[in-house]
Amino acid sequence: MKRVDVTGEICPRPALIVRRELSGMEPGEELLVQGDYPPAERNLQRTCTKHGYEVTAVDDEDASETFELRITLPETASDSEAERR
Repeated sequence: MKRVDVTGEICPRPALIVRRELSGMEPGEELLVQGDYPPAERNLQRTCTKHGYEVTAVDDEDASETFELRITLPETASDSEAERR
């Protein structure tokens, strides 16, 4: 599982960083994203879901001001995703 930390970044940087990481990954791989900007969390969840990625929030009761998202690349990439690779 790859990891990326977008803590301290505000939109649109988290999405750009995550997009770059996802572009270098293979179908079925997972990316764990850590951050601290609530709008970025919502944006990442919405965007990834829209593009067919499975997004799961990782519950961490100790980290009330941060978030973790587990993004799983689909086994079959959509046409737009395949063109970017």
